[in-house]
Amino acid sequence: MKALATFIMQGGRQATVVVATLAILSLLMPPIIIISVAALCLVTLRRGAAEGVRVMVGSTVATALIGYVLLGSPVVSLTYLCIMWLPAFLVALVFRETGKFNKALECLVLLGMLAVLGIYLMVDSPSQQWVMGIEGAIKTISQQQDLLLTEGELRLGIEFWSHYMTGIVVAGSLASLVMSLLLARWWQGLLYNPGGFSEEFAKIRLVPRDAIVFIVLIVAAVSLNNELSELLWNLDIPMLLLFLMVGMSVVQGIVKKKSKGQFFLFAFYVAVFFIPHLMLPIVLIGLSDVWLDWRQRFNSNT
Repeated sequence: MKALATFIMQGGRQATVVVATLAILSLLMPPIIIISVAALCLVTLRRGAAEGVRVMVGSTVATALIGYVLLGSPVVSLTYLCIMWLPAFLVALVFRETGKFNKALECLVLLGMLAVLGIYLMVDSPSQQWVMGIEGAIKTISQQQDLLLTEGELRLGIEFWSHYMTGIVVAGSLASLVMSLLLARWWQGLLYNPGGFSEEFAKIRLVPRDAIVFIVLIVAAVSLNNELSELLWNLDIPMLLLFLMVGMSVVQGIVKKKSKGQFFLFAFYVAVFFIPHLMLPIVLIGLSDVWLDWRQRFNSNT
């Protein structure tokens, strides 16, 4: 990984090659897009907006040409630009200018909420669009293999989750961008400030304003019972990612000071990866931290 980061930082051409090549490879292996976006974030974090724009534009042009040759259409490059590279560039720029993880995360979640709002403004009844899309996908799958659930159970599940799919999909995209930003910052620390990333990540804190907005949206969504309620729920879902990251930061900040902190941190992240149910208590830790400052409380008692 350090060798790749070093290659990226050798110049704009090298960075463009990495960003564009990995973007094309991600068509075969989607997780690779995280590394492509991280390369753009690294350049922006270290060298600023001008170099970040050059790499982003160069990667868009290169991906368009490769896409046209391989797929017969350059549209794939615009998809990457609008959904991944441009938001990542903006968030990395905020991070560079403020030097604060929480500001970058707030910016990212705000972009996600704007995306949700844009979808609801442009698409007539997004939940029904999701119902039709998911039912079509399930129908195709059912023709190839037997499903574990009955048709009635599937329909009930689709009808329920369709109301929240817009927020869930946007949050999923934001999660990929967060991983790219974290990877880029880790690379930057690896090259220029060894050990700095771990210290920085363990100190992420939000302000009460973020928690208040989250709670107000929930109360308003529960109080209403119409399409506006659905919109509010979908606006709130991306904010879960914000508190999830803070909750993980709190755990890291507390555990790393213990004598066996490295082992426990490894076990914690493995558990989060394999046991998704742990995410809810981590979100609650991140939400309550804005008032309770768990790291200060635990560390002052040790």
